[in-house]
Amino acid sequence: MDDLKKETPATWAGLELSEELLKLLEKAGFRSPTPIQTQSIPVALQGKDLIAGAKTGSGKTAAFSLPIIQRLLGRRGTYAVILCPTREIALQTLETLKTFGEPLGVTSCALIGGTDLKADEAAIRSVPNVIVGTPGRICDHILRGNLWLEFIEVLVLDEADKMLDMGFSKELNQIVGQTQASRQTLLFSATIPPTIEQLANKILRDPSRIQIGNAGVTVPENVRHEILWVNERGKKRELLRLLRNFPGTVIIFSRTKDGVTLLWRSIHAAGIEDSTYISSNKLQVHREAALKGFKEGEYRVLVATDVAGRGIHVDDVGLVINYDLPMDVEDYVHRIGRTGRKDAKGHAVSFVTAHDRRQVEAIEKYIKQAIPERFTHDFEGPKASSEKSEGPRHGRSASSRSASSGRGGRSASARKPSGPSHREEREPRRSRNEEPSRSSRSSREVREPRHSRSEQARSSHREDREPRRPSRSSHSEVRPER
Repeated sequence: MDDLKKETPATWAGLELSEELLKLLEKAGFRSPTPIQTQSIPVALQGKDLIAGAKTGSGKTAAFSLPIIQRLLGRRGTYAVILCPTREIALQTLETLKTFGEPLGVTSCALIGGTDLKADEAAIRSVPNVIVGTPGRICDHILRGNLWLEFIEVLVLDEADKMLDMGFSKELNQIVGQTQASRQTLLFSATIPPTIEQLANKILRDPSRIQIGNAGVTVPENVRHEILWVNERGKKRELLRLLRNFPGTVIIFSRTKDGVTLLWRSIHAAGIEDSTYISSNKLQVHREAALKGFKEGEYRVLVATDVAGRGIHVDDVGLVINYDLPMDVEDYVHRIGRTGRKDAKGHAVSFVTAHDRRQVEAIEKYIKQAIPERFTHDFEGPKASSEKSEGPRHGRSASSRSASSGRGGRSASARKPSGPSHREEREPRRSRNEEPSRSSRSSREVREPRHSRSEQARSSHREDREPRRPSRSSHSEVRPER
């Protein structure tokens, strides 16, 4: 793969875009391209395959949407497919395509779950220039015979790392197999793990490579993120305190869809009525309405899961709260990437309990940096930074382990008596010539018949058993000839 290192043009005019697109960009308020747009758009316009990595909120959607729109100007037919991991990301991408494509006659539609299949079929029959959708829904229409991809010229994989994390490998292979081998493939991802490298080697042809920022982990440098150590029973109290003291826009992440619903009910009942939530428990029309209200300022607080959170592209989010730590360490980077977009200052706070120590260690190892931490006044755990450096997250100290090894208040020496003192408590040993006492003889006489009776019982028990099966050799003698 070729590494592209280009000078960043100061304006859109240096990216070989059409005059019509330049006017629409100026009208929409896009004054200058971002680094990922600057390097990706010329490559995409040349028809080359591309693998591009950049942090969340860097402008990847426009980096592949604008070249597709320019390529399909004045053409009739469906020639491009854009795959997205979630419904929200697909709808965000569709919004960008409509903003810059519809005024120029380039049509598009979205095929996502949670919508009416008949409405999808009607959209496909309208022959849009671009189809954007989730892998599962597009495969569904392929199996139903509603969609053919033999004439697709451009295939885009947006947020490819998340699609693999969500288990869409089978669907991706099916969709790629339906397209022509001469297609152009554009792969965009926030991170480039080894799984993405393997996918790129499989479906891309001599691709160009663009990497903005760290190739491994792209933690936003303009986001101040910290840990708040808190007891489990105090998490809602601290959440309400943050929401009441911070006047700006807030996104709260919970680990499960049911947790999102319960958390929203709690903060709404506490008087924060300008709040909403999105999860798979909601109908698609309600999810779209909630996200639209959050973007337009109707709601100040949004509660979401990791899957739904990937599609939240709002530029003025001032605070991200991780009410629950994510199960996947990569999702931590994507969560805090919801704030500090377009180089603005951002703030992220993660609630951490004593049970989350190992997950904190995994996150810090993944992002290769220690996260600043604070403690609530009633947190039941180590508070000094020195205790953290000594390894309280990694387990107990040596002194605590040695103390716990002597349970019951006894030391190891107390549990195991020494030899001489233990022998002194035994009966005195008699000499060889000394005749055993009457009591010892009688006890031995009592034990011997008991031993013999047990032997007789075992022998009689063996006699009562069923006769043994014939051996393998005897069994083979009576086996009939074939």
